[in-house]
Amino acid sequence: MTATVGVVVLNYNGLADTVECLQSLAALKYPRWFPVVVDNASVVDPRERLSHDFPGCVVIRSPENRGWAGGNNLGIRYCLENQADYVVLINNDTTVSSDLISRLVLAAETHREFGVLGPVIRDYQPPCAVQTEGCNFNRPDRPEFFQRVPVPLVVGEIPKVIEVDIVNGCCLMASADVFRKVGLIDERFFLIHEESDLCLRARRAGFRCGVISEALVWHKWSQSFRRTGLRHQCYYDTRNLLLLLMKHGRSREPQRGRIRSLISYVKYAFARWEREMDAACADAAEAVVEGIVDAILRRYGSHKPGKRPLRRFVRQVFEWRRGIGRQTARVGATS
Repeated sequence: MTATVGVVVLNYNGLADTVECLQSLAALKYPRWFPVVVDNASVVDPRERLSHDFPGCVVIRSPENRGWAGGNNLGIRYCLENQADYVVLINNDTTVSSDLISRLVLAAETHREFGVLGPVIRDYQPPCAVQTEGCNFNRPDRPEFFQRVPVPLVVGEIPKVIEVDIVNGCCLMASADVFRKVGLIDERFFLIHEESDLCLRARRAGFRCGVISEALVWHKWSQSFRRTGLRHQCYYDTRNLLLLLMKHGRSREPQRGRIRSLISYVKYAFARWEREMDAACADAAEAVVEGIVDAILRRYGSHKPGKRPLRRFVRQVFEWRRGIGRQTARVGATS
């Protein structure tokens, strides 16, 4: 029997992108799939437009912006309640190949040990450039936290699968069994690194994650951040990275332990803050500081304005460290 697939598209003030994405999905060759659009409390309610243009599309309107995590969870629940064997999460600022679902399902049904799969993703413009492939996380032999895994493009009768730690949330397909065993997306993340957490939880539960060696999605690059600004990206990245590391930085995994992860995190956060300061983006730099403070205080979910008692201390430490670095550079230049 052909597996049933639910496809979840999250919309937040990006109706034009969502319409283009659904138009490309309408050309899918796969016989048993259904689309679900979750609207994250956009300014303009898209239900009338989408119901008219895409009669078979289910549209769920959230009364509040629940972020990537909470919005997608609404769609995942609907898919599971309607007997989906697999759930595909796909960004609304994408277009897809008509073979996307058929190739992902074929790979999943052939390689049943893989609970989470995704394709290679190309840039929307120019459409030939590869944007993302595979990703490993926090391996001790590399300085960066997210480490690229090359996925050669090879089209065969059966899709080739390259095992990775993390499948990019731009287009991710997970089996219903994954959600039943590990639960839904952790809504504490709200936005950024939540798909990484889902993949790592799936791996710890015994599933494998992989990227098929075919480029089947074209992505426009973070349209939501272009609307909300760099500050949001800096805040959620900094805050959620520490949450991710504390959840998954364990010595029994092929990753850095928690102490080494914490040291690397502090270096990363300072480098990001300094980069924003050097670029005269003081607001984005302050968002990095807020992210660190909220991570320490375990303030998760949507960013909330207000006083943060540790913010001044963290900022002063970074300014002190930046001053030492500049003084060292001046001494080196004159010696």
